[in-house]
Amino acid sequence: MKNLTFTILFMIVSTAMFSQTKVGLQAAYGTNSEIGIGAKASFRISDKFRASPSFNYFFGESVQGASSSVIGINADAHYILSDKDGLSFYPLAGLNLTRSSATVLGISASVTEIGFNVGGGLNYDLSSSLTGVFETKYILSAFDQAVFSVGLLYNF
Repeated sequence: MKNLTFTILFMIVSTAMFSQTKVGLQAAYGTNSEIGIGAKASFRISDKFRASPSFNYFFGESVQGASSSVIGINADAHYILSDKDGLSFYPLAGLNLTRSSATVLGISASVTEIGFNVGGGLNYDLSSSLTGVFETKYILSAFDQAVFSVGLLYNF
């Protein structure tokens, strides 16, 4: 397990060192999870491919004696179809890990599911150091839902 963790961390660091890296924050809306916030990164693999991990925390609902929340972790690949005048369009595909938690009258329960992402998005270079992002994806899992996100990335 330690070797696998080390190998994955080495691959991420190596990719980040030799590629254009963008990191930032995003707001998200899930059709079943409501409003959330998150973090996103984008690593340039080649002229056409980007690796894009992201994390979203959906606030869920809270009523007297009960609360819920959803966390989504994504590992997506983007294929750049068009990149002109600072505007790029891409379809995406990837993996999703969703954890849903609920507490009712002090009793907690959670469920974790693995799924697949399909969708697309666009990036717009606002300046040499900032990129605006809009993305929509559908998560295919036990927690099926569409997720719409908008964010701002800082270019390293």
